[in-house]
Amino acid sequence: MKIQSFLKIFLYLIVFTNIVQSQTTDEEELWTRTKKKETITPKSVDFFKMWEEKEQTREDFDIWKRQRDLKMQKRLSEGEALEKSINPDKYIVGPGDIFSFNIWGAMETQIPLPVSPEGKLSVPAVGDIKVDGKTLSEVHDLVLKEASKYYKDKTVTLDLTALRFFRVHVTGEVEFPGTYLAQATDRLSEMITQAGGATEWAWKRQIELRHPDSTTDYFDLADFEQNGNVEENLYVNGSDIIYVPPINLEDNLVHVEGDIKSAGLYQIFEDENLLDFLQRIRVMKKNTDLSKIAVVRNENSNTDKKIYIPFAAPDSEQIGFTLQNGDKIILPSNYVYVKGTVSKPGAYPYVLNMKSRDYAGMAGSDYRSGSIKAIKVYHIRTGKTEKGQEILVEPGDIVEVPQTFELKFREILSMIQAFAYVFVAYATVRNLK
Repeated sequence: MKIQSFLKIFLYLIVFTNIVQSQTTDEEELWTRTKKKETITPKSVDFFKMWEEKEQTREDFDIWKRQRDLKMQKRLSEGEALEKSINPDKYIVGPGDIFSFNIWGAMETQIPLPVSPEGKLSVPAVGDIKVDGKTLSEVHDLVLKEASKYYKDKTVTLDLTALRFFRVHVTGEVEFPGTYLAQATDRLSEMITQAGGATEWAWKRQIELRHPDSTTDYFDLADFEQNGNVEENLYVNGSDIIYVPPINLEDNLVHVEGDIKSAGLYQIFEDENLLDFLQRIRVMKKNTDLSKIAVVRNENSNTDKKIYIPFAAPDSEQIGFTLQNGDKIILPSNYVYVKGTVSKPGAYPYVLNMKSRDYAGMAGSDYRSGSIKAIKVYHIRTGKTEKGQEILVEPGDIVEVPQTFELKFREILSMIQAFAYVFVAYATVRNLK
């Protein structure tokens, strides 16, 4: 008897669920017909694709490598494009450099002299002279001094006519770590560019240039990109290793939010101020509203937070606002992000004085699934959440449209129906036994 009673209850639930679903289907057909008459196509940016990163395949890498090799072949076939004339006191001679040994007199002679793989110049009548590792000035003086012993009645000169190519290793946080061809006139920043540039996790402030003699020089790529200080942009040499370190995840970190393209984790220098930091990471634009930039800081504990607006006024005393480890920097955004039960979640252009219901409508919210009255707005600048359809939305805010109670109830009924079918089947099989 008990089993029969349970069967009756579940059968009633199945019938009730079918009735509700049939009514809902009729409402959906009516809604579809209505939507066909009035179709709204919002201009949105896909909210989810904005964070997608295309993973590089082997085919992509091979294509990039072929393009790089073609560029290098073109470079080798053409004359060197020098930044300026070579400084003889700084240029280091090595295997592959080509000199012209000139003998002036009644019979003028020009003899090309390549530096051998052993680092020697084979000068006619003089013999081999070790030149590897010496500056151009030192090589010039040494060769002429030795040649003067054999060419007493002649005028002898030595000119550098072609620069050598050598290999430099680029490692660490670059897009394509590897070994690259370079010349002694190439600078460190050029080699990093050849390797695809620094990644988002690169700490540009302290790039290492490791030399074969175990010495290391340091280069501030961020300062060069920002201020263009060419003198600090080091020249590379054969067998140098360029190491781009990652940011240190243990100390001096700040979070940047608001602007999707710039959002993320950044390392800061000791006592670095907000304005210098924003210029360094290159997020400042002509239309950036500085007065909307906020810094959220944990004062005494993780729950005690204080919000600073450093550029609230043009004459603000906080223009030199110093950043601290753990600060959260909220940048103004030109978009509002809509998610939840809408037909087209995504990023929508910010419009002054538009409210939460307006953005929900742009994203395709409807009465069947999305609860307009229960819209939530997360204010990115203050970290607070408000509920309602008349909330004034600010740039960077997130508007969420939750499910209606009816939709949730339908999902629950569907689950009950599934369980009912399973229970009826189980009871039937048991009775047959």
